[in-house]
Amino acid sequence: MKLILFRAAYNLPVTLGLERGVFARHGLDPVIDWTAGSRMTIDALVRGERDAGVLAADDVVYANTRESAGLALIMGLNTGILVLMARRGIACAADLRGGRLGVDDPASGFALVAHRILAGLGLGPEEYRTVPSGGHEPRARALSDGRIDAALLTPPFSLALAAAGLPVLARARDHLPRYLGSCLVATRSRAPRDQAALAAFRRAYLESLDWSLAPAHRQAAVDHLAREFALEPELAGATWDALADPADGLLRDARIDLAGLRAVIELRLKAGLMAAPGPEPAAFCDPGFLE
Repeated sequence: MKLILFRAAYNLPVTLGLERGVFARHGLDPVIDWTAGSRMTIDALVRGERDAGVLAADDVVYANTRESAGLALIMGLNTGILVLMARRGIACAADLRGGRLGVDDPASGFALVAHRILAGLGLGPEEYRTVPSGGHEPRARALSDGRIDAALLTPPFSLALAAAGLPVLARARDHLPRYLGSCLVATRSRAPRDQAALAAFRRAYLESLDWSLAPAHRQAAVDHLAREFALEPELAGATWDALADPADGLLRDARIDLAGLRAVIELRLKAGLMAAPGPEPAAFCDPGFLE
């Protein structure tokens, strides 16, 4: 099974599950490629070069409605676990006027979440520039280097930069309490053919998820995160705590939250990127996995 994933800590059930042989016990041998951004992932899935991948739910809505990409949401992984961070020297949203917001894709993904947060902080989209800066890891580097002025980030990158003194301006969940973030995705043409493999992946993922987030296994998971991202123990522990947070961490049942997906669609409607009333959330899901 060929996967294309963003390099981020929320992949813990996959990477630790591979290390512990969980997927092998379910008859799978996943091979992971790390993506540079959502565009690379969408293209790899549409061309059939990868069996499944992780995208923001909004990436799927965007690709299907604008490009007829034929993608389907298979599993919900998280609500984003996102914080809006700024470079050194910026104390509040007002300091971002005339600055650069780094995003993966200006027209999709978490860019709309960033705009929503900044609007809630009193800053309109015409008051700053939105610039493509890649996935979580390259965005974090760009923010640390001062090449951008703000970005939405997820652990461990958000925690590492906060520990280095970069300011956190807001948490996404305080502005969007119900939101569907990262999801496992496959093409509609491939999903029926790969149904058995995808179902086995889901079973293995849930088994590994339960093990990885069990308090009794915290140290093993923290040690894995420290190796995976070259983190100091304290930072790896804080990353695990963020993933295990029941309010903002990994989704324990991996279901597609249709109310959270509705919030994704409504953001696009309010941004004028989709004609009202917009499609129903279920239109972006694989029916078998939705059940």
